[in-house]
Amino acid sequence: MQSLNSLYFPQTALPRHQRNCLLLLPDTLHLLQPVEPGGEETDETSDSDLFMERGICQVHTPSHLGKDRDRFLGLIHEIRTRKDGYAKQLSNLTLANLSKVQDSGDHSHQAIIANLLDGQSLIDKEAAEEAQGGKLWQARLILALAEILDREEAELAMNLSDIDSDELALFQELKGEMEGETGDEDDPFAELLRIKAKMGQPRPGTMNKRFQAWKTLYNSGTLPENYWLWTTCEEEAADILLSNYEAQSGRLSVPLLLLDLPEQMYLQDKDALKRIRAFQEEGALLRDSITEKLTAIIKQGHLDLVDPVALLPDAGILARDWNELIDYHFPEERFGRRKLDLQFLANVSLDTLLRGPSASRQTDDDICHGILALYRE
Repeated sequence: MQSLNSLYFPQTALPRHQRNCLLLLPDTLHLLQPVEPGGEETDETSDSDLFMERGICQVHTPSHLGKDRDRFLGLIHEIRTRKDGYAKQLSNLTLANLSKVQDSGDHSHQAIIANLLDGQSLIDKEAAEEAQGGKLWQARLILALAEILDREEAELAMNLSDIDSDELALFQELKGEMEGETGDEDDPFAELLRIKAKMGQPRPGTMNKRFQAWKTLYNSGTLPENYWLWTTCEEEAADILLSNYEAQSGRLSVPLLLLDLPEQMYLQDKDALKRIRAFQEEGALLRDSITEKLTAIIKQGHLDLVDPVALLPDAGILARDWNELIDYHFPEERFGRRKLDLQFLANVSLDTLLRGPSASRQTDDDICHGILALYRE
């Protein structure tokens, strides 16, 4: 029996509700992390302990910080906890703040920190010279800051998830009754509507920086295997990868399979794992069939013609059976719906796509195709 492993990008940590949904198809979900794990316990690691222990989620750091690990974690801790002193308001912080450093060509972590923290330096010159290469340090910092922002937004999304349209209509009615008593700037209902409207919206210019940071981390070392299935929740990140593929291969990706998935699973880890296992056990034959067919497609040699119907002739049947199983275990009225869009990238592996043909660590016997899975609305 073949297993289906997927590498997730460009996030280095996943909100619980998205992780639970994405784990319904693959056997394991792999993520890169900017800092290698240590002995200390954090909120981030404790959230994933159960899934890590079962081997369902696995994390990798291609290049370790080593002796600089404590210094880097100390810096992130300062940024996370001393918001008022370092970034005025972390809620207003975006990765776009790093554009000045990017444009100037100064990739040292000291320059990044100086720009980010209004010129306040946390690391002396000697420490800066001892740290790993500037671009890799910058990449780690971008990914770590993005994790902080993602975590805060995920917590806010969870708090707002129970506010439905009827409640918002009630808020609007109450707002009308209070008209004239308070200005819009002090109106909590108006603020709530603004927050809810902005949830999930991309921050302009940040996704490309985040993708490039993830790419730098990926290229800095090796991973346990050459993953041919990559998954993302970010359409902009998928577009960047597909654009790179089109430029390198001279062709477009082709749609392979479109599957339903729940939109959210705000469940405690034990409850989520129980539901995931129940779904996987009942759909074992179907999941095995999908895995075998995708693996067979990937193991083909160079393809001159790429016809999705010829590659996966029973895609419609597989999707129908899958969607019926999803409907049974995760009713749409409770869990919502999103799509998992599997796109086939012929003749260029995902590893080669990121490292480049000359730097790829593949051998002639390795796979030469890839599949991108976009978890989209």
